[in-house]
Amino acid sequence: MMPPLAIPAQAFTPPILEGDPAAQAAVEAALKAAFAATEAQGRWPSGPWQVLVHAEPSTFERATGAPPGRSAMWVGDRLHVRPWEQLRRRDLGAILRHELTHRRLAQAGLRRWKEEARCLWAETHHRPPQPLPPSPGAALQDRLDRALAGGTTREQAWAYRWLRGWLRREPLPEPPAVRKAETEVWTKEAALLEDPVTVVWPAERLRGPLSVNGQRLSHRVGKTWRFQGRVRFNESFPIGALRGRVRVRAEAKGWQVSWTASRAAWTAAAVEGELGPEAPFEARRALAALLGRWLEGHGRQHPGGTLCPLTHCAVVRGSASADTARSVAQAPPLDLDARWAFFTGSAGNRPLSPRQVWGRGPSEAGAAAEVSGDPWARWERSLGAAQVAALKRDVRPGLAPGQLGMRLGDSGPYAVEALRLAAGRRFGWTAWPSNACEGEMRADGSLRLRGRGWGHNVGLCLATARFRAAGGATAEQILAEAFPVSWRTE
Repeated sequence: MMPPLAIPAQAFTPPILEGDPAAQAAVEAALKAAFAATEAQGRWPSGPWQVLVHAEPSTFERATGAPPGRSAMWVGDRLHVRPWEQLRRRDLGAILRHELTHRRLAQAGLRRWKEEARCLWAETHHRPPQPLPPSPGAALQDRLDRALAGGTTREQAWAYRWLRGWLRREPLPEPPAVRKAETEVWTKEAALLEDPVTVVWPAERLRGPLSVNGQRLSHRVGKTWRFQGRVRFNESFPIGALRGRVRVRAEAKGWQVSWTASRAAWTAAAVEGELGPEAPFEARRALAALLGRWLEGHGRQHPGGTLCPLTHCAVVRGSASADTARSVAQAPPLDLDARWAFFTGSAGNRPLSPRQVWGRGPSEAGAAAEVSGDPWARWERSLGAAQVAALKRDVRPGLAPGQLGMRLGDSGPYAVEALRLAAGRRFGWTAWPSNACEGEMRADGSLRLRGRGWGHNVGLCLATARFRAAGGATAEQILAEAFPVSWRTE
């Protein structure tokens, strides 16, 4: 009897790597290892493929529509991955084994839940489970598919717990009960659009096919659609479900989406966009209180009195859960001058005052904690001589009283905030992460930066809010620490 012929291993064909050049060598090495580790999971499809290492979390989330906990995702033949600063702190091997298994199984005809289970298994096993546990009934399979495709955060968390338990042949969690209260909260609110807020997603950020409530929209430039109530987009679209009034317009660069809702609905969406739906409830209460004051002083940032869905105003990815809406309803009163109602992703234990950053306002800084595991607690960057020369052209030297400055060789001083913003616009927002930093000019004209935090470092530190709330602090305590008495209304 002839022995069975061994199937030769497929050779690793490197992808076209795009994005952060500093990360490409490490990512390619990890991809090669993951390719070999997943060989038994399925045949690798022929043809070119791409991997894009994003410079910012927001661009990754816009391109994929992924929730904050997702580290990588395929869109067609391109694998999008989060910024290297985030990836290097996670199990990159497991992430890539999961995603490469998705590509190997893409033509296998598996149901969504079963493919996801196989990918979870591949994170820690080189071969598929033999045999697979028995499949559940059709109704439960349908519910798993719906949860993974676009369910609420609670439903998706249940689905992943179920899949892991199923693979381990452990007792399986019951599906979450439908929360009728969530519908009631938003039904009441949708009818009361007093002093509404409008958020506009620019067309250049929304490309690709678009379906609304199951209806495919034809991209004919100038055509406009209007929807009211609960509006759901296709899975690949980078906006989650919205509740309120939605206007969609086809433009040459993509789709412009406008969402009009009550202040409470916008506040809840922004709280969830900035902190995530799983943040401690007291942290969400604190940010909700602050955003209420922020709207009073900064609520009409863009043409027509609108807001953007980005960090310039506040991140919005879709309407919020009922639990986050409850945090808004229970937000504490905040005695704070609306002009100084700011928050920052991380202060890196180096909070700054408005005067230090913008040259006006209170000179006393609030408090921020040293947060273990904060990826922005400390950072280092280098800007080349050509980049430094570009910043000198973009930024006018000179400081307001009390404002932090930095000299670039013989020129300056320049306001650090102006340099940070100019670097972000030219080179990406991770090029100069925060204002709490020191710079060292080198002989070749390059600049070495060392700093702490993410953003402008002023006001409520979101990393601190999560940390303090997880330790039992109330929203009132968190806000009192972040905002000194001198920031209050007179």
